[in-house]
Amino acid sequence: MTKKFTAWWLAGVVGLLIAAVVLLGLGLMGYTEAAAAPGKPPGPPKRPTPLPTALLGIRNRDTAISPTPLKSGIEMTYTFQLSVDTGSMDARNVVLNLPFVGNQKYLGFEATNPGWKVREGLTDRVLVDLNTLKAGDVGTITIRATFATNYDKTIFRQTVYLRWDDDFQSREVGVNLTAPVEEPPVAKPSPIPDPTLPPTIGPSGPFAGVADPGKPNSDSGWYFPATRHNLHGDFLAYWLSHGALTVLGFPLSEEFQDGGRTVQFFERAVMEFWPENPSSYRVLLRSLGREVGQLEAGVPSTGPAPLPGSVYYPETGHWLDGQFVETWQDRGGLAQFGFPIGEPVEIDGKLIQWTERARFELDLTHPDQIVLLGLVGTEAAQRRGQLP
Repeated sequence: MTKKFTAWWLAGVVGLLIAAVVLLGLGLMGYTEAAAAPGKPPGPPKRPTPLPTALLGIRNRDTAISPTPLKSGIEMTYTFQLSVDTGSMDARNVVLNLPFVGNQKYLGFEATNPGWKVREGLTDRVLVDLNTLKAGDVGTITIRATFATNYDKTIFRQTVYLRWDDDFQSREVGVNLTAPVEEPPVAKPSPIPDPTLPPTIGPSGPFAGVADPGKPNSDSGWYFPATRHNLHGDFLAYWLSHGALTVLGFPLSEEFQDGGRTVQFFERAVMEFWPENPSSYRVLLRSLGREVGQLEAGVPSTGPAPLPGSVYYPETGHWLDGQFVETWQDRGGLAQFGFPIGEPVEIDGKLIQWTERARFELDLTHPDQIVLLGLVGTEAAQRRGQLP
């Protein structure tokens, strides 16, 4: 009995010791993990509370421009209903700034508040001083102008700016305006010379005008009364899909053979037909820039761009001026115009730059002018002596 009791007692003691050791180990492990565990990650930093401001804005931006669609040179009206939301603070030293686009011209100004005045002597924009607008104020400004005659897009885009001071800061916001533009009608045909009058120098050969075939325009052929020439087949398809009048201009000739190629002259380009090429490259534009010797030695690309947004082309070693890049990209890019072959130059207030197939032009005498393409096709025909 004594031996059995002693063995039982020893086994119990050993069991208790083992349990104690296990419990102690688990406790230490938990303590170690708790000590090693990182604290709760901090939340995102709180955003600073924006400063309150006078809530000044234009209510009728979608209908501010009238009449629509706009037409070249017509009288147009801007009507701005300005308001400061009730409950916000006053707006002080308020100025409305309307920059003109293209060759718009200012005609007049009216306002519901006699204290609002237009600054005199400005031709490229209209600045209106509105002094102070109090919370809850509403007023209307009407600005009359002529629409640009050199705007060549079907949607007119313009931004009007509001600038003011309030109790905490100075602010300026821009409000974008848009309006549709009516495409210009095809020019009237040139008068046919009276055969009884003395002859005058005029177009000859394929550049001489032809009679109207009397058929409606179709996918197979168009007739242009403005220059009295036809456009057919692959040349017509290319013309329609590559900018038409805006980029290529009216045809100046019929198709004819020149240097073993079928060609046709346009106001801003010369098309050539290459039947041996894949279908996408059968119509190519002649490299008129290289033809007239406008290729210049390249310039290094090191250092900053000459102007913000300018792009360097190592293929010819020239920068495309930043003011021409958007037009170059939007109207056909490399396939249409080729690489720049000279640096931009200013001549008689006009910035010009030659590419392989075109000449880009920008009138610097008036701000906000649009980029135009030079009449390089017309000039090429004149050099041949086939146009006056």
